[in-house]
Amino acid sequence: MRPSPTISGCTSSVETRSWKAGRWTCADGDPGPGTDALDQLGTPTRIASPASEDEIAAVVRAAAERGEHVKVIGSGHSFTDIGCTDGVLVKLDRYHQMLDVDRAAMTVTAQAGITILQLSDALAHFGLAMENMGDVGYQTISGAISTATHGTGEKLRNISSQVVGATLVLADGSVLKCSETEDRAAFKAAQVSLGALGVLSTVTLRVVPAYYIRSLQQPKPVDELLDRFDELTQENDHFEFFWWPHTTWAQAITNTRTLEAPATALLRKGFGSYVSDILLENHTFGLIQRAAQVNRRWIPRLAGFTARTMSRKEMTDRSDRIFANERLVRFAEMEYAVPRSELVQAVRDIRGMIERTGFLVSFPVEVRSVAPDDIPLSPAYGRETGYIAVHVFNKFEYAPYFKEVEAIMNSHGGRPHWGKLHFQTAETLRPRYPLWDEFIAVRDRLDPERRFGNDYLERVLGAGKAKEVRPRAKRTTAARRVKTKS
Repeated sequence: MRPSPTISGCTSSVETRSWKAGRWTCADGDPGPGTDALDQLGTPTRIASPASEDEIAAVVRAAAERGEHVKVIGSGHSFTDIGCTDGVLVKLDRYHQMLDVDRAAMTVTAQAGITILQLSDALAHFGLAMENMGDVGYQTISGAISTATHGTGEKLRNISSQVVGATLVLADGSVLKCSETEDRAAFKAAQVSLGALGVLSTVTLRVVPAYYIRSLQQPKPVDELLDRFDELTQENDHFEFFWWPHTTWAQAITNTRTLEAPATALLRKGFGSYVSDILLENHTFGLIQRAAQVNRRWIPRLAGFTARTMSRKEMTDRSDRIFANERLVRFAEMEYAVPRSELVQAVRDIRGMIERTGFLVSFPVEVRSVAPDDIPLSPAYGRETGYIAVHVFNKFEYAPYFKEVEAIMNSHGGRPHWGKLHFQTAETLRPRYPLWDEFIAVRDRLDPERRFGNDYLERVLGAGKAKEVRPRAKRTTAARRVKTKS
C-alpha cells in the first residue's frame, strides 16, 4: 500500500521500504548477518509529500512543534539506513522542477527532488549537460549530493563539487541560502551533508555544453589494467574496470568525450538497445547468480564462464545515456575511497584475501578514480582518489566478505561511501576527515536539536547533541502496520 501523497501524510505507523520496487537498492545497512540486502525498515509517524518550499517549511515546523524528527528520502538508492526515521518521512517526488537556466554563468537551478535523468533530459533541451555523473540515473539530485555520489575520471570531481549554491529549510522552518560567497561554512557542509543539516530545497549546479560519449568496452587481463592504471586514467576522460574474482580477467570501459554527433552505426538504438544492453545482460547475469545460489561451489566456474563470454562493444550516445545504466539484479554493495597512490595495491590485496580465505564471490569488483575536492565530508577531500566497490548477490550473506574488505581499506586510509554499506563509527571516521570538526560546528549551529537526526547519523556522526529533541506527543490514533511499496 502506498501512502497518499499529501502534506499531512498518514497518522499510522508505517513500515517503509525502498521507493523503487524491483530495483537493487536499499540493502540492509545494519552491520549484522545481512542476508536479504534489499530493505531498510523504519517507523515514521507520517509521510509528507510537499510540492513547494513553503510546504516543506510547514512540514518541518509542524514536526518541531510535535518534537519529532524529520528525514528526507530520495529515490531509495542508498544501501544504508540513512533515510530511515521514527518521525516524519519527507518525499520530494512532487518537488522536481528545473527552475532557472543561466547561460552566461553556465549554471542551472532545480528543485531538490528532481532525478538525475529528469535533470539531464531538461538540460539536453538547452544544449547543456552535467559535468560528470555516476552510473545510476534515477537518484534524486539531493540524494546524490548528500552522499557524495561520483562517476569516474582522473580530472573530474564528484557531483557535490558541481554545486555552486543551495537553499536549505532549517529545523525551525526558516530558509537558508548559501554559496561560496554567502555563509560559506554552511555551503561547504551542505555540499555533502548526509541530510544532517536540514532539507535541501533547491540547488544551483555548474553545467557544461552538451557532449557525447564514445564508449569502448572490452575484456582485458586484470594484471595489465593494474600495471597500466596510471596510464589508462591519464589517457582517457573516463576509465573504469570490473574484475571478476576467481579469474584473471576484467571488463575495461573507456569513455571519451566528444562534441561530434555519433555515426549511425555507433548510435544506440532505442528498443533494440534496451533488449541487448538491459534485458539480455541483466537476465543472463541474474541466471548466473541464481545458479550460484543452487551451489556456491559453482561460483568460480560461473565466473570463468562470464569472463570468457565478455566481448568488445562500442557505442556513442548522449553523455547521460552512456553513464547511467539500469541494473535489475539486486545486490548489497560496499565502496571505499582510498588515496590514488594506494589503489592498485588495495585491489591486489583484495584479490589475495579472496584467494586466502576461500570466499566465493559471484559479483565483480569495480574500480574507478576521481579528482580531489575541498568538501569537508567528501571521501575525496584533499587527495587524488581511487574508488573500489565490492558487491554480493542479495541472497548471500555479505558481512564476512565486506568486513575483510573493510580491514584492507582501513589499512590503506580508506573512507567509506556514505550511501553504501560499511561498519565505521564516528570514532573511527573522525581522524580520516581533516575538517570533521568544522562540519560538526555547522551542524550544531543549524540543527542544535538534531531535528534531522536518525540512527545512522548518530552512528557515523556521533551522539552529541546541543539540545535534546523533545519526546513525541503521545499519539491517540492506534498504530497500524502498513507495508509500502517502493
